[in-house]
Amino acid sequence: TKLGKFQIRRELGKGAMGIVYEGFDPMIERIVAIKTIRPDQLEGEDAAEQLARFRREAQAAGRLTHPNIVAIYDFGEDAGTTYIAMEFVKGRELQDVLERSERFQMHDVVRVMDQLLEALGHAHANGVVHRDIKPANIIILPDGKVKVADFGIARVESSNLTQAGMVLGTPSYMSPEQFMGQTVDGRSDLFSAGVILYQLLTGEKPFTG
Repeated sequence: TKLGKFQIRRELGKGAMGIVYEGFDPMIERIVAIKTIRPDQLEGEDAAEQLARFRREAQAAGRLTHPNIVAIYDFGEDAGTTYIAMEFVKGRELQDVLERSERFQMHDVVRVMDQLLEALGHAHANGVVHRDIKPANIIILPDGKVKVADFGIARVESSNLTQAGMVLGTPSYMSPEQFMGQTVDGRSDLFSAGVILYQLLTGEKPFTG
């Protein structure tokens, strides 16, 4: 019923790391989304290091204040559950729009890409690389505004906290350097954005293999 100061209202879904809840901050009467980490996803001796990295990533992303980035409010641990509280956003994932084969008008493509690149530009200027830019992490609000989700979480969620042997990230949108396990910087996010642009324009992914 509670995580830290937050009241848990309902389960929103399950992710690679754990359960996502709708929560409520009674101090300032604000609805939040809360992502939790499942302890069984952490691997033995590395668990403490992974949690420390998760905290560092959350702190870095928490410094990002931009209208096109889902804001991170809080990071904490309660009764063995590590959680991160963030802005609660009502909208549709771009993934859902694409899966329904809804085509975008050119001015809509420009609007979505403009806001996505504004968000990436702000993050990169502040030293934060997303590492998993994909349609599932881009939310389209009812008024057409774009919000990029999971800054500071993607690196952890798409690395050690997935099954052994999995490639980091989401294959269809990954840069070659990420595929090869090399160090990535903001240019890798731009490659992923380019894949999304191709998909918005053509209705297909550039790499189907």
